Amino acid sequence: MSWLRLNIRRPLSLLLVGVLFFAYSTNAQAPLDVRVALVIGNAAYKNVPALANATNDAKSMSSVLRKLGFNVIEVVDGDKAQMVKAIAQMQTLLQGKQAVGMLYFAGHGLQLDWRNYMVPVDAKLSQASDIATQTVDIENVIDTMKRSATRMNIIVLDACRDNPFSGKASGKGLAQLDAPPGTYLAFATSPGNVAEDGDESASNGLFTHYLLKELQRPARIEDLFKRVRLQVRQKSQGRQIPWDSSSLEDDFAFNDGVKHTFNPEDLIKEAQLAKEAQAQFQRAAQAAAEREKQIAQQIALEQQQLAEAQKIQNQNARLKAESEAKEREKQLALAAAQERQKAQAAALALERARAEEAQRIKDIELAKAQAAEQTRRNTLSREEAQAQQFAQEKSAWDKIKDTRNKADVYAFILQFPNGMLSELANTQLELLDKAQIKPQADKQGRIQEFAQRRYTQGETFEFIGKDGYTGLPKWNQSFTVLSVDDEGAEVQGTRTGGGTWKQRVSHAGLQSGDNSGKYDPPITFMPAGIVQVGYKWRARTTFTNARNNAQEWLEVAAKVVARETIEVPAGKFDTFKIEVAMQYQSGHRTQLTIWTDPAIGAGIRIKSESRPPRGSADITIRELTSIKRGS
Repeated sequence: MSWLRLNIRRPLSLLLVGVLFFAYSTNAQAPLDVRVALVIGNAAYKNVPALANATNDAKSMSSVLRKLGFNVIEVVDGDKAQMVKAIAQMQTLLQGKQAVGMLYFAGHGLQLDWRNYMVPVDAKLSQASDIATQTVDIENVIDTMKRSATRMNIIVLDACRDNPFSGKASGKGLAQLDAPPGTYLAFATSPGNVAEDGDESASNGLFTHYLLKELQRPARIEDLFKRVRLQVRQKSQGRQIPWDSSSLEDDFAFNDGVKHTFNPEDLIKEAQLAKEAQAQFQRAAQAAAEREKQIAQQIALEQQQLAEAQKIQNQNARLKAESEAKEREKQLALAAAQERQKAQAAALALERARAEEAQRIKDIELAKAQAAEQTRRNTLSREEAQAQQFAQEKSAWDKIKDTRNKADVYAFILQFPNGMLSELANTQLELLDKAQIKPQADKQGRIQEFAQRRYTQGETFEFIGKDGYTGLPKWNQSFTVLSVDDEGAEVQGTRTGGGTWKQRVSHAGLQSGDNSGKYDPPITFMPAGIVQVGYKWRARTTFTNARNNAQEWLEVAAKVVARETIEVPAGKFDTFKIEVAMQYQSGHRTQLTIWTDPAIGAGIRIKSESRPPRGSADITIRELTSIKRGS
């Protein structure tokens, strides 16, 4: 979001048990200790080809969730009757306990008229009308949880495979759905797109593979799914980008590092299993190589016998002997090729297992370091902890802020998935590694690109500023876009009585400075990616005042709170409403309410409430009066 500063009085996995990761109080966490999960994995479909990994995904998920304190109801290759029965069983276990309810589904899913459905293995969908009667509506499951008086609902859908039923649906994949109150929604890929199921040798689908990994390290739910999304995006080279929507008010961690965590026996057992798997791959590769060697010896023997056969005087006998020898040689060559493929597959599996083991060690060390750092920060005041966290992130960011290597940015976000500079890093990632998915129109018909250009050269925006108390006009303002590139635009602003200035703005809403001063690092008032209700972020920067060169820190906490149609002098607009709380080191506070159209560079309406440490608040409302489109 550009030009948000108004005329206000101030310038605008794994981890060993026992390591404390979160400073949750016992009383705050207690209601979230009752955990019930319905896990469904459908692969053996009766009327369409089977999926490779959906049942593996469900079984793996059930095992991990049980270790994290969930009472798990598991359904494997369920028909509709079995799925409906399991939902009723979940409702009974949840009823009246203010519990955490969770649904995990792996299998075929589809959308119809903006509703999403899980497909049972016995579904035979001949026409669209069959969907309502033969599948299970996900929103009905959410309603069941609500009727059970759950405190929190978590819906995880690895159900966007390339769907043979899609011809009966409204489109590919699943439909975008805003999370109802108290709910966290996580899809394996973005709405309207498909997810990778993985091959049989991979054991798990791409999304669930990384979700299982991240569940084994302590993390808040938002951090966990951001790490999953990042790793899936990187592994798929942008072809699959998980999507989530949250309306949670309480903090939650599947793995809190203390009560709900993995114990040492689990970790030791998993390490042993990994070593055993590596040994099996090694033995399989050696056995295949030995069999190939033996076959080669047999082929040499057959060639000798063929030479002998060719010496036979009787023509018929000689031809028969030659034919039999050649057929045996052909079969042996085929067997040798098969053994060679087995050896190569075993070698690749061994290489992958070793790489995963090496990554596991790195994950453990990283998690231990992060946990130790968090434990240390818990002894500090909030201000001291924030300052130290910002200093750590800023130091890491300064090393890569000008990089053209996307791996550097992936590594930064993985380390700080929900940090003070994560939106800055996500903006950089969109420029370096563009998403390879096709955005779907939402229910209102809006299509948002992942790295959308929001400015065009020559366009001009005009605004009016009004007193927030009286509604009377105070000033007029205009901005003209002078030039545009992939990252943003150069603009020139003018204001009645305030002169003219130039500044650089980004398509993603980053601001390095304005007429009142500079921000280091740049600050953002827009999400780096797609704007959706429930999305929230925070940021911190050092502000240098243009008048006196004084410096102070500025913290921002922002959230997309609603979708609203508003009318301003420039017309009627479909907007997202964003609330931004700004806190300066000096004690000055500013509350911004921004109504924005993601396709337009400037805010449609901005309400600014500026509250100095002493004195009354200054309230200003800026509204768009006209847009002159550029070329």
